Amino acid sequence: MRTTTKLSLLLSLVSCHGLIGQILYSNNSIFHINNGAIVHTNGGMELDNTTAFTNNGDLTITKNSTLPEAGNFHLLNATQVNGNGTYRVEQDWINDAVFTGGNSSVVLFGNTQQFITSNTATSTTFNNLTLTGNGTGNNRRKTLQNVDASTGTNGILNLNDRELHTNVNSFSVNNSNVAAITHTNTFGNEGFVSSLTPGYLFRNTNSTASYLFPVGSSDGTLRYRPVAIAPDNTSTNEFSVRLNNYSANADSYLLTQKEDDIEDANALFYHSIDHFSGTSNATIRLHYLESADGTWSGIANWSNTQNLWKNTGETAPNEIANYNYVEKETWSFINKYHPYLLINVGDELVIPNVFTPNGDGVNDMYFVTSKGLIDFNITIVNRWGNVVFESNDTQGGWDGTANGVKCVDGTYFYILNAKSQTKEYKKHGHITLNGQ
Repeated sequence: MRTTTKLSLLLSLVSCHGLIGQILYSNNSIFHINNGAIVHTNGGMELDNTTAFTNNGDLTITKNSTLPEAGNFHLLNATQVNGNGTYRVEQDWINDAVFTGGNSSVVLFGNTQQFITSNTATSTTFNNLTLTGNGTGNNRRKTLQNVDASTGTNGILNLNDRELHTNVNSFSVNNSNVAAITHTNTFGNEGFVSSLTPGYLFRNTNSTASYLFPVGSSDGTLRYRPVAIAPDNTSTNEFSVRLNNYSANADSYLLTQKEDDIEDANALFYHSIDHFSGTSNATIRLHYLESADGTWSGIANWSNTQNLWKNTGETAPNEIANYNYVEKETWSFINKYHPYLLINVGDELVIPNVFTPNGDGVNDMYFVTSKGLIDFNITIVNRWGNVVFESNDTQGGWDGTANGVKCVDGTYFYILNAKSQTKEYKKHGHITLNGQ
């Protein structure tokens, strides 16, 4: 049965108004759901031919019927929809007209795959968008079909434990609040955003907080591999992130084309990260699961001019909850191409045995040259065992003094403990200081 409305319809019910097994069809009408009203249509809803629909109440659209648009919310032609109420939709969101989100909330709660789509290439800007349901596999997905979508400048994207699949489209979170995306972070059941090239998850930023991009993929091996971006200043920026759930070789970013100091490159997946607008540098953090992905100590970025992977430089490996991560501080995105992946840098440890701190600008500091180390400590003592220098900094050097006093020429001794992802070093030996 199809219910057709051609008159002005005002619903201001406190109790539930139900339409069982029907499509609620509004054609060229004025349709209000007032504050406190509850409307439930168990079939679908179509708004057609310049319908003006205002929802300040609670509208639920379920699909317990065999009708053609069962469970769909469909805005056709010149329909205009607004208000600050809640829209609960069990099947597809089809926007071919004008939706003004206001302070409203849209809840996609179906247990089968739901689509956010349009027949007129109309992109929906939701205010709050919440994804729920019990479907598994592809039925866990809420999928953008042929359109982009976004949440508003004050809105929240709540993923719960669902997958927002943008497909080849993009989803933008316009609210620059760091908490504008929420999701379930239960290990192995995280909510995430997945995208196919050229789709992205976009976020606006305006603080130095760490913004989480909860990206993953269920295409092939199920992976949740988020990225965190912390801008260096509070200027307005927009970043975009995608997990590419396959080897970079498939996109011709060949893993064999790399700088000499890159020993290994991750062949399981890589990330695309773009700085869409703004000028701030930022700290980028790539998360991975060591038990499934291997052990990694650095990040590489693809150089489109040199056609190779370049080491981004010193990174800080660490772990949080069940995931490991590598972090590159104060990374400049200017003129950088989008592919990033996990790498290991070849170990190197060069320990000199003489230096001449005489102020001539040559060999005035004692440095241990290293790369690929994740842990480092050097202690230097004199012949009586007194410590004259100690450091955990691979870039730190000894200037030949102890507590600001120049040390006498002679023999000193070092004890060095260091570790890379694959090796552990325990070294000791002597140093000749000649300051003449």
